Amino acid sequence: LAGEQAAQMNAESYRQIATDLLKGGRLSAEGRATLTKAQAVLQLGEPAAASAFAAVAAPYLRQEVEKASEQLTKATDAVALVKAASALAERRMELGLPAHAGTDIIAEGFVAQLRELYNKACKDARINGEPQALATLDMLLTFSANVDTVMCELRKASGDTEGATQLTLAADSLPARRLYGLYLSRTIKGAEGKLDPKDLARVFELSESDEELARIEACQPRLRELFADSIAKAESGGPPLSLLKVAVQVEMKKFALPRETVQEAAMEVYRARLEPVSARVLKAGQKEDLDAALNFLGLAAKDVRMLHLKAFGKVYEESVREAMGRSGIMNPDGREALVQLRERLGISEEDSQKFFYGVVDERLKDMMEDVRESYEEATYTKDALKEVWKKRGKDVGDDPMADGTGGSMGILETPQLEGSVRGFKLMTSLCTVADFYLKNKVLKEDKSVKPDDAYPVAVGKYIDEKTKEEMYGIFAWNAVTSQDAAYRDQWKAAQPHVGGIMGMSQDTMQKVMVRMVSRWANGFIKQKIQEKGKLGEEEISTLTNWVPTFFGIGADVTKDMVQSANKGVLQSKVLRLLNQPKVLPADVQNLREEVDQWKLDIQKDLELTRPQLRSLFRVEVTATLEDSQLSHSDKQDAVANSKASFGLAAEEAASELRELVQARARGYLVNAVGDLMQGNEEQAMHEMRRLELLAEFAEGSEEMKLKQEWDVAPALRANLLKVYVASPIGEGKGANVELLESILGVSAK
Repeated sequence: LAGEQAAQMNAESYRQIATDLLKGGRLSAEGRATLTKAQAVLQLGEPAAASAFAAVAAPYLRQEVEKASEQLTKATDAVALVKAASALAERRMELGLPAHAGTDIIAEGFVAQLRELYNKACKDARINGEPQALATLDMLLTFSANVDTVMCELRKASGDTEGATQLTLAADSLPARRLYGLYLSRTIKGAEGKLDPKDLARVFELSESDEELARIEACQPRLRELFADSIAKAESGGPPLSLLKVAVQVEMKKFALPRETVQEAAMEVYRARLEPVSARVLKAGQKEDLDAALNFLGLAAKDVRMLHLKAFGKVYEESVREAMGRSGIMNPDGREALVQLRERLGISEEDSQKFFYGVVDERLKDMMEDVRESYEEATYTKDALKEVWKKRGKDVGDDPMADGTGGSMGILETPQLEGSVRGFKLMTSLCTVADFYLKNKVLKEDKSVKPDDAYPVAVGKYIDEKTKEEMYGIFAWNAVTSQDAAYRDQWKAAQPHVGGIMGMSQDTMQKVMVRMVSRWANGFIKQKIQEKGKLGEEEISTLTNWVPTFFGIGADVTKDMVQSANKGVLQSKVLRLLNQPKVLPADVQNLREEVDQWKLDIQKDLELTRPQLRSLFRVEVTATLEDSQLSHSDKQDAVANSKASFGLAAEEAASELRELVQARARGYLVNAVGDLMQGNEEQAMHEMRRLELLAEFAEGSEEMKLKQEWDVAPALRANLLKVYVASPIGEGKGANVELLESILGVSAK
């Protein structure tokens, strides 16, 4: 046989021997000796032998435990408990069990008895009622206390100082909590002579959280009942709550409930007090009773805030609507009445303001429907308006306000309707909204409030942002441009509020106004340019000085518009300039001066193409190169500046300059020969002088050599050079013969 099987068979043989030896209920000395021999023969280790013997002896010892348990469930004196411990110890020794093994078996037996009592208590609580369950729990705790004493004696007698002397039961949390709650409730009621509920929690191995939860489940209903009974007693003519509160606090100490649990009970009682009077206006006496109950329950107004809002919020909200009436404007008496009602209903100032804002938002939404229609009348064509209103089930008919022009946004100088402004009905509708807002004191006028935060109720997303901005744009424009002083003053005063009510920030309102002014200014600029070809000083002054002051916008805005307009003018001028048969350096210089006047940059602001920039560069450089008053270095500096101002790269400018010099030189030579052949010697010498100036400039540059194909016969070149050298060319200096001979490839001799 395998070793494990053999060991198992040997242990079973040993167990059978022990059973035979214990048939008489005790182990004799001979029997002990027999077991020792059997252990050796069967080759069993000490643990295996001890375990096998304990399994056989345990039932005999448990019978003794059961007998002892009957006595231990009753109140017993210390002497009897010592005797019970001695009897169990004696029986253990008769059975031949070691002390530790016997003590463990006894403990297991007592725990089994505890389990039976626990199960009985659960059944009693479920079926037989609380009194029977409490009686069983008393028996369980008595048994537990007696068993702990017996176990202590047993362990002391055996010298066991490490084993547990208090036995516990691993009970299910929910039923154990309920039993603990029953026992605790009886203790709180003042029952005398009973054991401490904490001992029951220990026996059931309840955690601190389970113990607290059980306490809450048992005591919170009693606390609610205590609160409610005290309030009812006071209201029925009994002692005042101020006196009853002292007695209640004494009782509350017995409950030892967490603060939040006490407040929860108080809130439930207060909620029950509110229910009979909710959804109506409180009478003075009812308010006093609620305040007294609130104080008695130890609650503050903030604790019951949500309860009051639920009970009286609709009442207060409806009262706000009534105070506004059909006119929508709340008078001082109505406002004062709402303050008194708020205090009566226990609604905070902050919450009452939210109700007020909610009603304002309702009215505002209704009023904005009229505003939307007025806006559509002012901006839609009549056909478009008819189509939109048809979808809403409304007929435009012959509405005189629907003038059919649409889209002019209050700017075009077209025939006006009522009030001498486009969109007069829109202006009236928005002024009505502003009046409603201001007269109801919705606007926050505290200086500490930022302008963008001064409008707590604003038009929501039921009107899109673009439409809001266009509405405001029309209003702002008309407020400034109206010729009717009375209307203008009224609209000007309402203007910032109209934007704020529509949820627009100060920045957005300013941007909209700038956009409106820009539309007008661009039209003004276009007209003046068409008339004069440019903006004169008067027009510029109008745009940069009068417009910012009149419309209340930044001077930089119109300055940018003027600059942008002139940019367009200058771009057109460049195109015309480049399309001319001949462009003079003076033309380029005039262009430069105008560009500088408006603080623009030719390269960056006029958006010219590279060929256009190179063309301007060639024109300007030509005049520089042919200026006899400039030194070579001055000419180089001028060329460099021109290159930079037109944004040309170094190689690009060098290539352009080389081609320019070579082409111009060839042209001057051809012209000079032609003039000389026609007998126009003076003009021929003038052309040669221009050629010499180019040659002198080219001589100082390694990249610019004028030795090239001249398309003129050498004889003609030589003859021309001889005449030029002999001619009085002026300017106090002779011709640079050597340079001209070099580049023309001929001799002047």
